[in-house]
Amino acid sequence: MRRQRITAVLAAVAALAAASTACSGSGSTSSGSGAHGGTLTVVSAGAPASLNPAKANVGSDNWFINLAYDTVLRQGPGAKTGPGLATKWGYVGTGNKVFDFTLREGLKFADGTPLDAKAIAASLNYSRKNGLNVSWTSAISSVTATGPLTVRIRCSSPNPILPQLLTQVLMIGSAISPKGLASPGAMGTRSFGAGPYLLDTAHSATGDHYTYTPNPHYWDKKKIHWKKVVIKVVANPNSALQAVKTGQADAMAINANQVGTAKAGGLQVTGTPNAFLGVNLADRNGSLAAPLKDVRVRRALNYAVDRAAITKAVVQTHGHPTDQISLPGLDGFVDDYDNHYPYDPAKAKKLLAEAGYPHGFSLKMEAQGFFGIDLVSQAVVQQWQKIGVKADVTTDTSVGQWLASATSKKYPVLGFGYGGAPTYTLALDWMLPHPTAFNPYATSDPKLTKMLAKANAASPHEQRALYQDAMRYVVDQAWFVSVLRMDGLFAYNGKKLSGFTTAPSYLPDLAWAVAPK
Repeated sequence: MRRQRITAVLAAVAALAAASTACSGSGSTSSGSGAHGGTLTVVSAGAPASLNPAKANVGSDNWFINLAYDTVLRQGPGAKTGPGLATKWGYVGTGNKVFDFTLREGLKFADGTPLDAKAIAASLNYSRKNGLNVSWTSAISSVTATGPLTVRIRCSSPNPILPQLLTQVLMIGSAISPKGLASPGAMGTRSFGAGPYLLDTAHSATGDHYTYTPNPHYWDKKKIHWKKVVIKVVANPNSALQAVKTGQADAMAINANQVGTAKAGGLQVTGTPNAFLGVNLADRNGSLAAPLKDVRVRRALNYAVDRAAITKAVVQTHGHPTDQISLPGLDGFVDDYDNHYPYDPAKAKKLLAEAGYPHGFSLKMEAQGFFGIDLVSQAVVQQWQKIGVKADVTTDTSVGQWLASATSKKYPVLGFGYGGAPTYTLALDWMLPHPTAFNPYATSDPKLTKMLAKANAASPHEQRALYQDAMRYVVDQAWFVSVLRMDGLFAYNGKKLSGFTTAPSYLPDLAWAVAPK
């Protein structure tokens, strides 16, 4: 796994819970011509990694990218894939290895050049070869134009999430113009897309503010709700909340501690599960920590954790205890596995004794000192001490430090935070026998690998059950101690904004859905 892929995962963890946003705009009467809402100003806690959709971080950078880059398909808040630049799409035959889609007629990029099958095939080939998330597209062997408006994607192995990859959520399907592909360096600070808006470089300053104006060539003017969209980079979430409360802004992302203040100020609060946190028992082969090779020990470490108490302490009521690494609404989530390991320290001690460790043992652990992951890790360590398991903890305070530690194979146990993802992409990080920051020892389980391969190639009506079976299996094997899933929360002025909707793996859609009332 490439370094950039892990950065993207961590950005997704923080995208809703940690990014501070605010919006302001003036509404006017609605019309079919679009651009009727005045100015929408969005405040983000951080600048984008890049304005190149292939180099941007999924989660934290979506708004910057989606305004200027339309995608082949669109994902709605119910995780249903719908039409975007393409009107028809689907797998050919069985096995999820060949995928066709058909573009709308008459499409143009914002620079006026035609957006046809040849152009989108070139864009997709660039993104799959040069993007941050190459592990997601590693199965794709070719993308070719088969007609003026038709494209075929071929895969060397089953890839069942091509529809999701082609949406605005995962951004692989962002259409980049030929002029952009010819100047990849310029894509970092300029837009070369076909979205409802385009970047106004004359009124933008990298790292400070980004101004977007309507794309005169956009195929559906009714989707353009604002005359101008401005994204300002502001790091202080308290200042943003005060602005929303006083009417200077309309919406922002908040953390659990801000919910009461936001509601007291008359704001609407919406949220959805967007990440899970816990401790990864990475050295399942016992290379450094021999006890972890025994499944009874790994299960004991799960029974020793009071997930409900940790959840309440860290996120109050804006999260839920869980034993699995998926989120409600995603294909691998299993309702009856949220409490597979109920808090039972006596049972934990019994399992340790049966495994030959009646007095516990010691091990080394890495904890991430950001996004609240460290709080969860520290709580787990304190509860393990009650069954005799002592952890020598090293805390990293940056993503770079964590990447180095996680992949160094010096730590058998790793604190983690991870954004919600389809099981296909989740498995690439967690469950398959190749080294990643979430499986640094490349743990191999032939049964699990076969289960995932079968699920990847299955038809849609069979797939969810097969992925759920894989999730049950990996939880039964206690590969990790998942502790809680937390909500991504937003506060907004419901009297002014419509369409400000959240859902698992879905941010409020500024490009299409958020509009003035």
